[in-house]
Amino acid sequence: MSISVIVLVGVILFLCSTIQGIVGFAFNIFAIPMLIWSGLGLDEAISLTTIPIFFQSATSTYKLRSYVLWKEVGIGTVYRYMGIPIGIYVLTLISGFDKSSIKQIVGIAILLVVLSQLYMKVESKKAVSPFWTFVAFFTSGLTLGMVSMGGPPAVIWVMAQRWSAIRTRAFLSALFFLASPLQVVLLYYNFGDRLLNFFILGLTFSPLVIIGTLWGVKLGDFLDREKLKKIILSLLVITSLVSIFSPYLKV
Repeated sequence: MSISVIVLVGVILFLCSTIQGIVGFAFNIFAIPMLIWSGLGLDEAISLTTIPIFFQSATSTYKLRSYVLWKEVGIGTVYRYMGIPIGIYVLTLISGFDKSSIKQIVGIAILLVVLSQLYMKVESKKAVSPFWTFVAFFTSGLTLGMVSMGGPPAVIWVMAQRWSAIRTRAFLSALFFLASPLQVVLLYYNFGDRLLNFFILGLTFSPLVIIGTLWGVKLGDFLDREKLKKIILSLLVITSLVSIFSPYLKV
């Protein structure tokens, strides 16, 4: 990997972590397609972001530890652990596709994420049924392993809870934190030493990602989050469409 590509990767990670800090989501939803556009494979892009996400979520979990509902996190984590290996296996299959096909797959995934953010309206309930709890978190693990976008199914489940904003953030942070080690182990097991340099590069950029996230949180205190959220969702739609139609656009 050339110096120019490494610098570009650093810029992408910092930009995406800042967006994450401002609006509370979208790190990997932006980072994965941008890293693929920079020349990385899907498995390489996922490996590069996994370590920074681990440290990012670990930092958030520690800061919000008194708000974490560990029983609920534990149940969600067990179901996600069932889905992650299947998602990683699917990743091993699609990683052999040509770059245009991979861009289209990622683009479709992003579009589905955006649509779920826009149109999935979930009413708060006293309790979500065990069946839907399993479906939500198993799907979250599956999509995490496949394209490293496991957040939306978990977020939809959380939306049905009568929790405060800070408890919701604590739950999601702990959930993402506990998934990262298994994801790293399975990626290395399935793809081997080829991804080692990307794990190391991700580790190197982890402080930059944490700084970007914290800076984004501070920026969010001064900016209109709802307007920014609409702008981010619009950009994600554009990103997904460009990825989907990239073979015809020569992108």
